[in-house]
This record gives sequence, structure tokens and C-alpha cells, in this order.
Amino acid sequence: VLLLSFLYLSHTVKVSAVEVNTPEEIFVENGTDAKLPCTFTSVEVISSAASVSWSFQPEGAATRISFFYYSNGKPYPGKDIPFKDRITWAGDLNKKDASISISNMQFRDNGTYICDVKNPPDIVVKPGEIRVRVVEK
Repeated sequence: VLLLSFLYLSHTVKVSAVEVNTPEEIFVENGTDAKLPCTFTSVEVISSAASVSWSFQPEGAATRISFFYYSNGKPYPGKDIPFKDRITWAGDLNKKDASISISNMQFRDNGTYICDVKNPPDIVVKPGEIRVRVVEK
């Protein structure tokens, strides 16, 4: 009975969390395509309820711009965003990959990119952040 009580207690206090992994910084040549890598771990089975959102904080700006959402196997790139028509889903949630690609990177694309993954009920997450530096050829 004591063992069962312990197992029950340890199960009820367990908090599952998605862990998001991104490189700290990447350098991209001006005018080229960039893959923004984002992988994650989750103790839960990846379900159709899993989702990914990406946002961007331009260098020197105080606010973030949400620009991409992925859910139910479909990408939803934002319409009025700095990356209009340049974003491609490059991930595979079943392989715990939430990466995206942005084509024709420009100097104005310098900043911090934030990858946020939810896999209910596993939603406690610290988003991954990548500092992107667009450099001269």
C-alpha cells in the first residue's frame, strides 16, 4: 500500500514539459535561404493537437511579431508580415522537428526568432530563441 501511495503521489506531482532546442545564433549570407532549426522533446505522444508558432523580434525592437503557425498538419504563414511569401515549413512533428525555412534573407531580417511548441497536455515550455545575423556575401 505504501508503494502504491508513493507511485500515486509521484504521478500527481509530475509536470511534463516540452523542451525546445535551437542554436543560439546563426549567420546567413544576404540573399540566400536560411533554415531555422528547432527541435523538441516531449514525453507525450505527438498528436494532431500539437502546434508550433514562430515569432520575430527585429533587432532594436521591443515587440515581437507572430509570423507563422503550424497545426493539424497545415502551415499558416502570416499575411502582412516581413516574410510574406518567403516562409516554408521544413519540419516534421513526428520526428520532433519544428524547423522553418526563410528564402532570400535580407539585412532587415536581423533579429531574434522564437520557436514555441505545444503538445497538449504537454504545454509547459520555454521557447527556443535564435539570433540571426544576415551578413555580406
